[in-house]
Amino acid sequence: MSKQAEALLKGYAKHLPEMILESGWFVTRNEDNPESEEEPLPDKDYLRYLLTQYVTYPRLVVPKSRQIMVTWSWAAYGLARCLTRKHFLANYQTKREEDEGGFMNRVHFLYKHLPEEIRAVRPANTENGFKLEMPGQDAKFWGIPQGADIIRSNTVSLFLSDEVNFQPNARASLRAAMPSLGKTGQGIWASSANAGGLMEKLIHANWD
Repeated sequence: MSKQAEALLKGYAKHLPEMILESGWFVTRNEDNPESEEEPLPDKDYLRYLLTQYVTYPRLVVPKSRQIMVTWSWAAYGLARCLTRKHFLANYQTKREEDEGGFMNRVHFLYKHLPEEIRAVRPANTENGFKLEMPGQDAKFWGIPQGADIIRSNTVSLFLSDEVNFQPNARASLRAAMPSLGKTGQGIWASSANAGGLMEKLIHANWD
């Protein structure tokens, strides 16, 4: 069974949108309705488009709204990367600690609902509410506080910065992320609308 699971993960490594949307492994919950049943991340056209952008471009800016599941797509994408890559560090940064914890709770939820055979070959530590770590892969997914210092102290494979218009230290974090990502790391920035904020500058590539 472990060989079959490894073969599945290897096959999906270059097909992450299909892994996330077609395998049925990535189960979500309706946070507005706690009584609803858990169900796979829906295979919506816009989610497939987003995931395709994630695997295509090293730098992305994503305008978001609450109902399009950008946050769930990030949680699934970062987890999929950890499942299929070794020596991988994903960081998620946002404006408030409780939002950071809420995001990592989604990552833990996704992991705990993976098929048993996948979890068996990718055992993870989830005791820390702000981290998911797979020692066998040397793959880590961390929720991190605002600010630039914690980014500078690591070589980051995937940097997810949420609600950049509302992070007081977003500009400093952006500048710190670039050298930490190097040539092979990926950075994705997202925010809901706030005219004139950093998000608008990122969209128009005006990062001064």
